[in-house]
Amino acid sequence: MNNRIKFLAAAGLVLSIAMIFAGCSTEDPWSPTQTVELSLTLISGPANSDTVTLGFIISYSWAASGGSGQVQYQYRLDDLNWSALSQNTFATLEGISEGAHTFDVRAQDAGGASDETSADFFVMAHAATPDTDIPVVTITASPAESSFVATGSTISFTWEGADVTAGDNLLYRYFFAADTSEWLPARTATFSNVASADPASFAVWAMDPSGNVSDPAAITFIVKTATILYVDDYQWVDPFQNVDMVKEREQKAFYRAALDGYAFAEWEIATQGMPDSSFITNFTTVIFASDSYLGDASDTWWTYVGDASGGVLRHYMESGGHLIAAGANILQWIYNSNPPQVGDFEFDWLGIDSTAGWDFWGDFTWAVNAGNVAELPDSMKIDVGKNGDQVDIAEDIFAFREGATGLYVKGLDIDGAEPADYGESVGHIYAPGGVVARSAMLNFDAFSMPLDDIRTTFRYILTEFGE
Repeated sequence: MNNRIKFLAAAGLVLSIAMIFAGCSTEDPWSPTQTVELSLTLISGPANSDTVTLGFIISYSWAASGGSGQVQYQYRLDDLNWSALSQNTFATLEGISEGAHTFDVRAQDAGGASDETSADFFVMAHAATPDTDIPVVTITASPAESSFVATGSTISFTWEGADVTAGDNLLYRYFFAADTSEWLPARTATFSNVASADPASFAVWAMDPSGNVSDPAAITFIVKTATILYVDDYQWVDPFQNVDMVKEREQKAFYRAALDGYAFAEWEIATQGMPDSSFITNFTTVIFASDSYLGDASDTWWTYVGDASGGVLRHYMESGGHLIAAGANILQWIYNSNPPQVGDFEFDWLGIDSTAGWDFWGDFTWAVNAGNVAELPDSMKIDVGKNGDQVDIAEDIFAFREGATGLYVKGLDIDGAEPADYGESVGHIYAPGGVVARSAMLNFDAFSMPLDDIRTTFRYILTEFGE
């Protein structure tokens, strides 16, 4: 890609981001949203009077931002007829004669607004020395090597190519799920509702205009039925008590990253309600995330969780499931009696046996490793970048049943000093009878903790669960 097009692409991205924020101001929420002007940018292809060797295959790609409704495109070469309107964002040109040429492309939105851009280039006869440079291609985004992807999910791949002679004026062909694409200028591919495969392989090749083809770049992983269900319990709210959708998306992205490498499905209680027993028992592990603020911790809610006469999670645990309960609100929805006793969900399946009552702390900012065999990170501090000076609120539990092992203890950040070991667990794992681990509880806002530390914690627990 030439520098001019790179600059235009970056400038267009910055402009579009600025326009998005300008159109979503929270300072004047009563003001009507401004329509962002339609803007078209060339992403790749020869420009700035670049010289192309006669016989080369030329490809262009472009993108538009702003506008209203669906955007369609058409292109032409040298003032010839415009192509038909379509949603395609690329064009491949062959058999172009020697001399100067202009490529035009324009965008048109549903409201009739349009924008147009162009690129000039020269086609010259073959050089005395033929092009023998072999292009290279690199996959830049994909599932991790040897990781798991859930059957039925959507996965995407992106890649970049380079060539000494042709620059980035390359075409690509990719292979996935027994299908091979045509040669295209596209540098991304998305697949929906992927089928089970062990292994699943993706490969991509680059070809320059002279027909030189790169070695393939490839990635191999496994697509299988999801064994883990991530449940988003409560919702975050903004200062006006509206659902904070930005933070909701950030939390989902956090948990997805923490579970990277596992085949997992998602469930959101706010939009889907409580999952029923016939669905939840399809998974060997459930991760219940109650990090946020807006939710129902009433007695009615308890009947859906662990009540002996029909609680979904009680039935799930009795059916052999594994549970990770995470979040500062966890003890609100498991609280049944004080102290817990035989027959209470927290006693039977989370190993909680407090005979001294339950306390409530409002200035907890650290989770500190208790030095147990898990060898988890020594300290996790709330991510100031996400939460500023916000402190977490966590319940305090005084005693556990036999078979419960502490993972983290509570610490306080006092004048920037290192946190002290208070010997009171805010995270533990429980193996009924001390035999096989069946549940774990992280009784703090996991979303506010460093991602790498939570990922390490989850992997340790999930390994104990046999995932």
